[in-house]
Amino acid sequence: MKAKFNIFSVVHLLIFMASLVTNWYGPLSIILLISIILLILDKLGKGVVLREIIALHTTFVCLTAPVLGYTVFDRTNRMARIFLKYMMVPEHVYFGFALPAVAGFVLVLCWPIANGKYSDTGPFLREAVARAKQALQKRPTVGVYLLAIGTVMFWVSKVLPAALQFAFLLFFFAGFAGFLYIYFLDNFRWRRVSLFVFGAFIILTALSSGMFTIVAYMSLTLFSFFFLGRKTSLFKKLVLFLLGVFILLLIQSVKPTYRQLTWNDNFEGNKGVLFLNLMIDKISDPKWESADALFLVYVRVNQGFNVSLVMRRFPGKIPYDRGENLFISLVSSLVPRIFWPDKPEAGGKYNMQYYAGLNITGWSTNVGPLGEAYGSFGPAGGILFMILLGGLIRWSYFQVFKKSVRRPLLIFWIPVLFYQVTYAAETDSLQVFNSLTKSAFFIWLLYRQWPQWFGVEKKRPGLVIVPERELPDYGLDFPRNLHPE
Repeated sequence: MKAKFNIFSVVHLLIFMASLVTNWYGPLSIILLISIILLILDKLGKGVVLREIIALHTTFVCLTAPVLGYTVFDRTNRMARIFLKYMMVPEHVYFGFALPAVAGFVLVLCWPIANGKYSDTGPFLREAVARAKQALQKRPTVGVYLLAIGTVMFWVSKVLPAALQFAFLLFFFAGFAGFLYIYFLDNFRWRRVSLFVFGAFIILTALSSGMFTIVAYMSLTLFSFFFLGRKTSLFKKLVLFLLGVFILLLIQSVKPTYRQLTWNDNFEGNKGVLFLNLMIDKISDPKWESADALFLVYVRVNQGFNVSLVMRRFPGKIPYDRGENLFISLVSSLVPRIFWPDKPEAGGKYNMQYYAGLNITGWSTNVGPLGEAYGSFGPAGGILFMILLGGLIRWSYFQVFKKSVRRPLLIFWIPVLFYQVTYAAETDSLQVFNSLTKSAFFIWLLYRQWPQWFGVEKKRPGLVIVPERELPDYGLDFPRNLHPE
């Protein structure tokens, strides 16, 4: 298995090198996408597939979708012209930077973790899961506590000021660690009921709010845990993978209509039924596979369009800022808002104005780390930034497995730590820094207060018996043994 895994790293390295010296933009982008899909299928059941999911998402929205932008939805396409959604720079300008930047990011991010001591696959992972299951047997109700706390904190966060919401949402995210606790607790009496209730709560919440990010991307971080230890055929894994991708794209296609009906039209019916009907209508539409129908999906997933806006602005209108804005983002992720009330917020409004020169209201989008990298350092420096970003995520991921040796349940907190990193290609670098630093600090605080939640028994103070020969001599003539008369 190790040899197979390294084959993918060799492929990624060759793609990265070829992207620097050739103009085979389309073929190399597709080969990179296919290699990541095969890597995921090969690793499912054998290890935790998280870095590969991040790589797949980044490649799809930053390379695959832009390939469609230059071949199908270009300036000659009617829909692209009407909505001004064609790529804003020539193909060689975009892919000359984006392809090596993303390929380098994928290469470093997915580089194997198998140094002889720690790994996210193989015997080490099997032993880690076994230790985690053993720890869960001692405290089988911890997962239920986490689910309950997460559910309550979700509603509490709704009424809190924006400055405090993220802190309480971290407790909500902790519910997904509790979900995995219960999932791996085979003999727990209320296992299926607890999992079903929490899953239904998440889906109903998404339908009520019209926000499906938590369903889509948290599912991706949980994805491989459900396959651990199962022997599944490659064909079955491929079918399940394609079905999952189809469902995600289907959600993206009906989401705008659903939001319009439920947000703006005072809809009072059953939202679950409405969403289901919209999905059925989309599938049964005889023109659902037409170019015009796919255009809406293309617009939703083409992060490269925003990056092309940055390329149009930098350095022609504004010089590269040499990382000044990124440095502020990094510092702001380390300083609590209570000490820096007006620090930058993760989100696209500021970045779109700064990097793309657009003011957006009433909707959300962002330039992504790829756009920030180009606007900050240009092509060469931007490629290096993306490589370093991949290294940062990989290092953070490696630390989880390293520290799980002494804290066996820590591996089930991977969704809490990396959930927002999963789709960071569509947001910004600040979200990566925020998620890794604040989530890690949050988990550390929980561990210090309740180490038993992580499979470590809390030490209790008690009497220390000191042998007589170790007692200090204070110069007092004291009888060592007193006997009653």
